[in-house]
Amino acid sequence: MASTTETNQPRSSDQPAIQSSEAHQPRAPTDPYPPPPGGTYPPSNMSYAHPQGYPTVAPPYHGYHASAYNPYYRDPYYTTTSYNQADEAASSCFRCFCIIMFLLVIFTLLASIVMFVVVRPETPAFKVESFSVSNFNLVPGSKVLSGKWEASIYVDNPSYRMKLDIDRWETSLYHKDNYLATGSVMHSMNLDSRAKGTMHMKMETYNTTASSAVEDMEKEQKEGGNVSFNLRLTLSYDMKAGGFFYNHYSNYRSGTLRVKCSDLKVPLPAGSNTGSMPSGSSKACDISDGF
Repeated sequence: MASTTETNQPRSSDQPAIQSSEAHQPRAPTDPYPPPPGGTYPPSNMSYAHPQGYPTVAPPYHGYHASAYNPYYRDPYYTTTSYNQADEAASSCFRCFCIIMFLLVIFTLLASIVMFVVVRPETPAFKVESFSVSNFNLVPGSKVLSGKWEASIYVDNPSYRMKLDIDRWETSLYHKDNYLATGSVMHSMNLDSRAKGTMHMKMETYNTTASSAVEDMEKEQKEGGNVSFNLRLTLSYDMKAGGFFYNHYSNYRSGTLRVKCSDLKVPLPAGSNTGSMPSGSSKACDISDGF
């Protein structure tokens, strides 16, 4: 009995560790189960341990706010605002490109219209300034003709900002439609915009048989003393257009001109072998092809 009494007695103060351990141990509930009617469940003196929260994270970057429904912060480098700004920049560049192309097309059309109206090539003018005959001789019996002819033809290029280059030309002399002589082939005549020039040519024939022409010229000498000749020219040309702000010329048109200078009357009375067209009586020529 003595041992039992010692066991039920409280422990002395020299055993604090054992008492502290027993104090922190949870006590078994003393409330009856199930709870009585009108009581509260769970009991107010019952408590549960709080769960551990998520580890703390770094605060968001300045200017960005985390979503209230998401414990994680969004990546600031992949935002909707960045995509919208990139799309707007691309759209602006595309609009600028379209505007520039539209303006270029309009400018090209306007330049073409101006070139057609202002820089349109005009037909050059040809005019015989002088025409003479020397060593002229007719032999009616044998229908033989001899002679030398010289001519100066005035050429005018009226085109604005257009350059006329004549590569070569050939001349032929006729009486009516009867061929008499061929002239020398001349080369290289260049006329700038609204410029003028003179072409010199020579033709010669010696003891050429021209039965119909000899008879007609002999008749003209007897009737009035004026013998008519026709001069025909064949020219190869290049028309070049120049720019408004530079002096470079580009090829605009190429072709062949056929020029006819008709009814060139020369005083050649019977027995005369020299004559020339009166001064001041220039004769305009016609262009049949090319323009």
